[in-house]
This record gives sequence, C-alpha cells and structure tokens, in this order.
Amino acid sequence: MLKMLGGRLARRPWRFLFPALLLFFFVYSLSRRRAPRPGDPPPVHKTKTKSFFPPLETKSANSIELDYCQNFPTHLLDEVQVVLKVSSSETSATKAHLGSVTSCITNLIIVGDREERLGDRRVLDILAELPKSYEVNNLDFQAYLDQKRAHVEGETVKESQRSFKLDRFKYLPMVDKAYTTNPKAKWFVFLESDVYFFWDTLFRLLSQLESSEPHYLGEPHKGSDGRYFAYGGAGFVLSQGLMKKLIPPSPKMSAAVQVPRENRLSHRFEDWIKEEQRGDAVLSYAIQNATGIKLAAMHPTFSSYQLKDVKTTRERWCYPLLSLHQLKPEQMENLWKWERTRQYNLKPFTYSSLLSYTHSFLSQGPSREWWDNLSTAPVPNDRPAHRNTQSCGSECANDPNCLQWSFSQTVCRHADFIKLGNSVDRENGGQGDFVSGWDTGALRKLGFGVEGDHGEQLFYEGCDQATWLTAILH
Repeated sequence: MLKMLGGRLARRPWRFLFPALLLFFFVYSLSRRRAPRPGDPPPVHKTKTKSFFPPLETKSANSIELDYCQNFPTHLLDEVQVVLKVSSSETSATKAHLGSVTSCITNLIIVGDREERLGDRRVLDILAELPKSYEVNNLDFQAYLDQKRAHVEGETVKESQRSFKLDRFKYLPMVDKAYTTNPKAKWFVFLESDVYFFWDTLFRLLSQLESSEPHYLGEPHKGSDGRYFAYGGAGFVLSQGLMKKLIPPSPKMSAAVQVPRENRLSHRFEDWIKEEQRGDAVLSYAIQNATGIKLAAMHPTFSSYQLKDVKTTRERWCYPLLSLHQLKPEQMENLWKWERTRQYNLKPFTYSSLLSYTHSFLSQGPSREWWDNLSTAPVPNDRPAHRNTQSCGSECANDPNCLQWSFSQTVCRHADFIKLGNSVDRENGGQGDFVSGWDTGALRKLGFGVEGDHGEQLFYEGCDQATWLTAILH
C-alpha cells in the first residue's frame, strides 16, 4: 500500500501538494485574523426602513396647542418596555425628561432611590427591593439608608460624596423589575434622565432584528479584564430572547411571569455589584456569565455625545442617530420641540439631520466670533493659514478633507469633521480673539445648506436611505 502511494506521489506530486498548500494558507489566514476592536470602522449595510414617528405634519405643528405625541406609535409599546433610571437629587432633569422624551411612553417604568410621584407618574424606589444583605459591610449603600431615614423623620436630605455611588445599585434590580413587570415584551429599553432618545431611530432599528434571538445592544466601553459593557449614558437595549436566558423562571411556576428571588440578578450577582464601581459594567459581566452573550457594539448610533461634541463626518453623514447624553433640562426640552415640529418628512434621522438644529446659524454666515468649534489639528507652521482668520478659512476651503476651522492666538486649526462646540469667554484670559468657521461650500456639496431659486436656504431633510451599523460582538 505504501509503495503504491509513494509511486503515485512520485508521478503526480501536484495532486497532493496543491490541496496541502490550500489547507496551509487557510489555517494561516485564520490564525492572522483578529477580533474587531471598538476603534475599527464598523461594518455597515443599507436598507430601507419605514418611518414610525415622523415630525408633526404642518397643519398640526402650527396649531395653538401642540400634541407632540399625536402620531406616536403607541401600539408598539405592547412589544417595547421602556425603563427610565432617575435620581431623587435631580428632579428638574427627571421632570424635563417626562415632559419631552418620555412624555409619549404610556407604559414607562421609572426607577429611582426614593418613592415619589411626579405629576401623574410614579417613581419606584428600586433600591427598596434589594435584599437586606446589601446593607451589610457596604459603606456606599449607607447613603441610601441615611437618605431614607431623613425622609421618614422629615429632615433635610444631605447630599454626600457617596450619594452618586448609589446609582450602580439600580442596574440589576431595574432589569429584574422590567422583566417581571412585563415578561411578554419583546424589547427592553433602558434610559437615564439626561439621555435623549430619537424614538423613530429606535423603532427602525428594532424592526430589522428578531426579538426571539439574544440581543444586547449599546455603546461599548472597556471594563475590567478586557471586557466591554454597554455604557448607561447612551442607553441600552435587551431582547426577550436574552432576558429568557438571563433571568430564568422557576420550573415549578407557570409561564415566565413569576421569577423566584434567588434567580434575580440582584441576588445572584450581589457580591459583584458591591465590589465594582459601575453598575452598567456589572450588568454586562452578569449577561456574559449567565448567557455567554456579548455586547453588540452599535456606536455611533448609540451615542453618549453631548450636543456640543456630536461628531459628524462624511462617513457618518447617513449613520442613524439614536441617543445623546448629558443634556441639561432646557436642552432636552428645546431639542424635543424642534424634533417634533421640524419640517415634516419620512426620512431616517441621521447625524447630518441634527445639523439642521445645531448649525442653523450658518444661514447667517460661515463663521462665529468668540466660539470654539473644537477643531483639533493645527495646520503646519509654514502655512500662511496662521496669518489671520481669512487665511485660515481659505486654506480650509482649498483642503478637500477640511470641513471646519478655528483661529486663535495666531494658530489655525482644521478638522475633517463637523462639531458645534461652545462659546468662549470674551475675556479669554487676555489671549485675544477666538473665531470658528465651517466650510459651507463643502457642506452644500453634501446636501446641507442648499439654497432655493430665490436664495433662501432650504431645510435639510436628511438622507433618503440610512447607513445602518452591523452589530459587532465585544
């Protein structure tokens, strides 16, 4: 047998060597392939999605008393359970949220660190549902007990440095609460009181996914041991398929309505939450431990940007935008009113769509004095751009990569992105003028700031078709 094989190999070596080489290169390519990292460009796909919550139509938007929720798809709340996490020390932020972003959410669950009523809404003291063992050898949790005692005795609640650390103890019980309250929901959405959500983007996103599959969606932040978690400041979403694996019901009980206490996250992972400083991170570790499911990274659709920091690039022009973070109450209310009353259209809300709100001032001119648009890259020292604002702006217009510029202290900076930025104190430490500008010519080529036949600036409706992120597991 060996002689026959040796003879064949001698006569026709390529018949054996070629498959061997193919196998070698296949194994080699697999060994060189690395897992995707958060800094890598995300894989994308294009697909048409219907609009679920467009702006109010013109007639409605011009009425005396506006009903901002007039066309909200309330029927979808049969499938989507929304949870809002709040703090008793931030009542103004909670009220602003309830009067804007979550004003249309009829099944809203509000969880906090104190039982109270805000108008017709009830805030649940979610920390009261934790086992008594949380009070033992837990200095951070003592702030909650002191706060509760002060309310009972009618004393003024004193904020301590430990108060903000209470927030981490809310994550596990609020997920327990969401599932036990509404186990038939297909999706569970978690927000914070300073997080803005574009509901139309959410519904478009969920319409592309199967809720029966285990999904854990959010903006990735790096935690311990190289693990990633969905940052609470961008909001996050869990599917019913994940919840069934994560919080198993007792086999002795009917359906998934009843979950024994020992199966709840707040019981099973108590030691972890006491040791870790981030509740959103512990939730991720619990999900991985209990189900093996990793985070599906969806940044920059899930975004923790502040309004001033939202980074719009050519690549992101048609990326859907879902969330913003750290909005002050007034910002929350103003953005909500604009979103609902902007020009009626059925297009997806993308990064470029937000420019009609943040950069509407460009209709008055391409630059702003005493303003820093957060351009970061200084132009090389030997360039004439550093002479004055005009030279800085001209060089940006001649640079195919430049979208905005800033000039201060004889330093010109360019950027290949668009940001709003913030005002600069006119005193400015005696450092002189600070001027920022945007290449409106480049923006017009991208579709923003186009003028009509009579020179009027046309409202930019956005992209006809969004560029959706394809989830990467981390």
